[in-house]
Amino acid sequence: MKKQLVYALIGLLMLSMFGGLASSQYAMKEVRAVPVMQPSDVQNFTKLEISPRYGNLQLQPGENRELTVTIKNKETKSITVSPHAEIPPYGEYVMDKEWITVTPANAEILAGSSQKFTIKTSVPKDASIGYYNAMVAFTDETVPSPYPQPFPNYVHAFSLSINVWAPPKVQIQKPYITDQLEAGKEYDYKIKLKNTGDKAVAIDPKLSQQDRMYGPYGAMESAFSDDAITITAPKEIAAGQSTEVNIHVKVPADAKGNYRGAIDLGIDDPSFRRDDWANMVRLEFGIWKQPTEPFVKIFTTKEAAPVTIEISSNLFEGMYKYFAASGAGTKNAKEPSFTVTLTGSDNKPILLTKTKTVIKGGVSLGGMSMLPPWESESEGIYQEMGTQYIETYTADVPAGDLELGIMPQNTQQFEYTITMGNNR
Repeated sequence: MKKQLVYALIGLLMLSMFGGLASSQYAMKEVRAVPVMQPSDVQNFTKLEISPRYGNLQLQPGENRELTVTIKNKETKSITVSPHAEIPPYGEYVMDKEWITVTPANAEILAGSSQKFTIKTSVPKDASIGYYNAMVAFTDETVPSPYPQPFPNYVHAFSLSINVWAPPKVQIQKPYITDQLEAGKEYDYKIKLKNTGDKAVAIDPKLSQQDRMYGPYGAMESAFSDDAITITAPKEIAAGQSTEVNIHVKVPADAKGNYRGAIDLGIDDPSFRRDDWANMVRLEFGIWKQPTEPFVKIFTTKEAAPVTIEISSNLFEGMYKYFAASGAGTKNAKEPSFTVTLTGSDNKPILLTKTKTVIKGGVSLGGMSMLPPWESESEGIYQEMGTQYIETYTADVPAGDLELGIMPQNTQQFEYTITMGNNR
């Protein structure tokens, strides 16, 4: 029995030894499977200095342009350089090697000397609008990698980015509609479009979800839904002609807060397709209601004296009309006005006399209008940026507490000035 027990223990010991040896051999195989890389700082790369390393071009189809790249030989012997274009097989668009021509085709650069190369980029007339990338490698040397690469990492290379573009055929009057709307009212706006090309361009305006309001807790509640906005427009713009996109906004009676959105004009133009926002007209509306109770200001006079009260609307309130796509605001726009009352400490009204009304405005000659040149034909050079209405009242008041009441109409902001004493 003892011998059997000893044999069993010896067997278990031998199994554990073989198992450890097997696992050790397996681990060694795993370690050996990882490639051992030579540090890059000891690679025998040719010492060439390339200046510049990067280039950016903006070309239209059919255009060409040249760049100059200088190669300096930092070695102690002559080096032969044979530049060749390489096109990465990935990216938004892939060009042909024929777009790139490098001269000279090869050159021997003496030790410590430099050689200039001209890189000419020629974009075909039928090239698609988009962004292209290319690389001019001056040697075949590449940085080794332990993993397969879709494109060689050349050591001596010049990187070239090409933005192939074309001016848009359709001009948009304004990229935004900004206005203050009153709950329960209706408003109309127009977006003017002009086709400067020689072919008709299709359009398909519709509301977009790309410019919604967002706060710290996600999407913010809008003042009203998209159902309140109606868009009507033709299906295309004839060559050399203008058209209008009509926007009708029916503000619900219970609306409050702000509405922010955008209209995607759906212009079938390659220059617009590359940029989602180029097709957009932003919408920003603030909703308000006429007040039902007046603003009240209580002030005290130490002695009986004349009082002058000046009330003015906000000068830049008219900027909403200026920024609105209709140019002249909305059909419901009205002039600001004020109903003013003054009451003494005995709750009896004090007679107020309106002595003058001032209308003050600001006009731009178009330098800040951001309108396209052709729009000046219809709107003229003068752009009224805002109008301010100022009303002045006077009264003879007794000493004591006085209550000033101001009921504003058709204004979102106003200021008041109370002058005590005879300044007439």
